[in-house]
Amino acid sequence: MAKAALTIPRYYSHEDAEKAKFKILDFQGEWLRHLGNPERASSILIYGGSGHGKTTYALQLMKYLCEFGKVFYNTVEEGMSASFIRSLELNNVKAVKGKYVFQSEFYDDMVKRLDRRNQPKIVFVDSVQYCFRGKRDGDYFNLIERFPDTLFIWTSQMSKGMPKGAVADAIMWDSQAVIKVEHFKAYVNKSRCGGDELTPYIINKKKSHSIILMF
Repeated sequence: MAKAALTIPRYYSHEDAEKAKFKILDFQGEWLRHLGNPERASSILIYGGSGHGKTTYALQLMKYLCEFGKVFYNTVEEGMSASFIRSLELNNVKAVKGKYVFQSEFYDDMVKRLDRRNQPKIVFVDSVQYCFRGKRDGDYFNLIERFPDTLFIWTSQMSKGMPKGAVADAIMWDSQAVIKVEHFKAYVNKSRCGGDELTPYIINKKKSHSIILMF
């Protein structure tokens, strides 16, 4: 009995590439210089050592992204804590109240929430190590395939100068942009969207300057 022929998609041509349309975030000003124009879906990874400004940077980016749509911030590492609320206050996130929501959820609960109708399409997860506890890198790929129209921004702990663990490593290679936070400066290590890989974004001028003076 003859086997059924497999349907194989045709090749893309140069003309196909010229006609392709993508959803791009139209960044302006300092964020345009720093990150370029990210796609409206996919991943961005932020990593660095403890106390160097990862969450502060993530909240500043979240505040800006509220201009493009409602944001869900998963504060799974800190939870509803005094330190997280203080970070919201220090970054004047109140200015975008009503444009973001937050909760502390591990991977499975987060997926259940995002499966509901009318959920935010911009999602911050702070951090990879807490959210994916007991999970593998394959769970990350399942997540982005399940929500192909969602932009995920991940924060990650660091080990030996690199994002910590197999899941964070997979996200790093898959992300459209990778940002290393060090001494309250954000350096673009990798960019597929035109980000500035030479000059860092200053997260906190006073703290970054005081660290320079210490050395």
